[in-house]
Formats: sequence, C-alpha cells, structure tokens
Amino acid sequence: MHRRISSSRISSALLCLFLNLLLWSCSGDGSPGHSGPAKWVLANVHAADYPTAEALQSLATAVEADPTLGSRYRIDLQLGGVLGNEKDVLEKVQFGAVQLYAGSVAPLAEFSEAIGVLTQPYLFRDAKHYWSVLDGPIGEELLASIAPNGFVGLAWYDAGARSFYNRQRPVESLDDLAGLKIRVQRSEMMRRTVEALGANPVALGFNEVYTSLHTGNIDGAENNLPSYFSERHFEVARFYSLDGHTRVPDLLLVGKQTWESLDPEAQNALRNLARLSSQTQRERWSAFETRVRNELEAAGVEINAIEDLAAFRQAVASADLTSPQHRPWVERIRQVP
Repeated sequence: MHRRISSSRISSALLCLFLNLLLWSCSGDGSPGHSGPAKWVLANVHAADYPTAEALQSLATAVEADPTLGSRYRIDLQLGGVLGNEKDVLEKVQFGAVQLYAGSVAPLAEFSEAIGVLTQPYLFRDAKHYWSVLDGPIGEELLASIAPNGFVGLAWYDAGARSFYNRQRPVESLDDLAGLKIRVQRSEMMRRTVEALGANPVALGFNEVYTSLHTGNIDGAENNLPSYFSERHFEVARFYSLDGHTRVPDLLLVGKQTWESLDPEAQNALRNLARLSSQTQRERWSAFETRVRNELEAAGVEINAIEDLAAFRQAVASADLTSPQHRPWVERIRQVP
C-alpha cells in the first residue's frame, strides 16, 4: 500500500531535501576529496533523557568509533520532535531530507499495510511473547515489508505496554472509559480500538498532548509509563490505569536512498550497530520503567491495575478490528510460543 502525499507536502519535503543537500555539501559526503564525514540526520520525538534517545546517542557514538563508518559518516541527532511529528519525518525520510528515523510503528501502518498488524489490540500474551515474535522470522518479515515504501528496517526498540490515563477518574471498567475524549496517534487501528471501548478518539501529535490535557480539550490519552512520566503528562492527568491494550514497538529505520548509497560492508556495519543499540535500549527501558513507576507513585499519581480485562477484550473482539490482510499475520503471531 503506497500512501498518497499532497502537493503541499511534496513541496515542503523538496525544500527540506534542498536544505539537507546544502548541509551535506558543506559537511562532506564521506567520499574522497571532501573535507569531512557526511551527516546523517536521525529524528526522534523524545527528550534526550528518554531511554530511546539515550540508545540513539550511544548509536551515534558507535558509528563515529566504527572502523568502517567512522571516517565517512556522523549522526546528527534531532530529538524532541524538532523536525515535526512522526508522519512528517517519515515523509522526509522518503524524500531523502532525513536519513534515519526512530519512532513508533503506528504511523508506519499508513505507509505499509503489513506492519500495521503490530497495532492490533491484545495481540501479545506478555513481554516474552512480544520479543519472541519481533526477534524471530515474523519480525524479520515485518522489517522487510516497509522496503517498497522507501524504508529499510534496522532494529526493534521497546516501547512498553500502552495503557490509558486521564484527568477525571481511575478506569476500572468500560463504564469508566465511556465518553472520555482520548488522544490517539494518527492510526486507524487506535481510533477504532478506542471507539470499541466506548471512548471518543482524538488524533493529535505527541507534542500537543500536554497542552490539550491542561486546557481540557482532551480528557486523557494512552501511552506507556515512561512517556507519561517524561512528558510530564502526570501533572495534568493523575489517573493511570494498567490495561495494557497494545504493545506497539518502536522501529529504527534508514531511508532506502541512504541505504542504497552504502557499500555492503557499510550496510552490514550499520545494521549490526543498530541491533546492538536495540539491546542497549531494551535494558535502559526496563530500568527506566521501574524507576518512573516508583517516582510517579511517590508523587501521588494513582496507578491502578484493571482486575478483569475480559469485557475490554470482548468489546474489541466484537468490533472485528482485524482486517482480512492481517488475519494470517495474527494467526501466525498467536502460534509463536
């Protein structure tokens, strides 16, 4: 599935491409005769102290130290969403204005149909099942599925389990969700999931959530604990309810143009460093998640487990959210031990 892009977005992307090429001409292109290594822009929406951003910083250091890549390339980290929301950045990657992206799989579902299966609610039994799928043959196939859209998948990053939080009350049953305005990513699957659970989905960029919670334009959102903590959403939405409706991973990818400009040795080096950074990210994620939960509870945030998720699962199942294209993927994923 190829996503149609408007003429205004094309003009914007072409301008970004021109500016990026200008920067490359100033910093060198990594080839003989140029004064310095080429610059790869790597975009991510999170702050520098977030575990994903920390792993990306370690990747940038590893690229600089690598005997194959270090003399030819440097990673320029652009954190905190300064280059736009995730969908904007993905379009810039397609056009070559940004070389690398690390972020949620959810917006990629509008570029590549297969990978959208990972946004399916209640798809994974637990964290062990989640990693068995992503680190196995199915995960490799899903990484490869985005290639026709101008992306090369390098490594999976942990993004935890997503749960609901809001300004109004603890969510302990479907009745508590009913009618709440819940921010979702710009993802059709998440919109339909929230509707199936009885709430009203509102699609917003990640950097708009705090202000919208503060002003009351939305009642709540859904995300993992580290994001809820790092973006300080707990200051304006004090109730976090552990329903764990999805485990949507983050993905580190490189633009196909950039990838195809590399020789096989450089491709292997970049992929290997990306996989190492994935292990670093997962370790930091686990430690960070434990720490932030303790800090949130100490700050008076009410974190509650939902004792019985059967009604939630049934509501989603009744909505028949699984497309015919995704059903074979879902069956294969559920069969992974």
